[in-house]
Amino acid sequence: MPNGREVAVVTGSSSGIGYETSLTLARNGFYTYATMRNIGKSVSIKQMANKDALPLKVIQLDVNDDLSVKNAIEEIISEKERIDILVNNAGYGLIGPIEDISLEELKAQFETNLFGVIRVTQAVLPIMRRQKEGGRIINVSSIGGIVGYPFSAAYCSTKFALEDYLNQ
Repeated sequence: MPNGREVAVVTGSSSGIGYETSLTLARNGFYTYATMRNIGKSVSIKQMANKDALPLKVIQLDVNDDLSVKNAIEEIISEKERIDILVNNAGYGLIGPIEDISLEELKAQFETNLFGVIRVTQAVLPIMRRQKEGGRIINVSSIGGIVGYPFSAAYCSTKFALEDYLNQ
């Protein structure tokens, strides 16, 4: 392994679970790529990484954009030659009565929460397969993928789809 560290990639690292996961992996010795669609939201995680001298780099990756995914993965491979852990975390919740949610909003919800996971996984799997040690993929889902709740049809349907996709 270059630099003797396993390499982790976390999508959706600008806040919440992705933010904390990136910092936790880096604090535990993984060279971590904290990825996010909007690089302007990286100030806080960069400050934490600098303050604690963590092995963490922020790069732009929009899970909805084929070229963005390709460029980010190529940058990581160019620098570290491997990816040992992928945490598919990027996602969001569209909440409201189904009659108030446009078809475009619903499609966007699926694009991020389901197709984004698939897009990044498809980019990383061939790399992991070539590595002698393989790799690990962690997909962040939700209880909403098992049990629906009021005003969450858009969000829960993406998570139900993700749960089914992962079980195939």
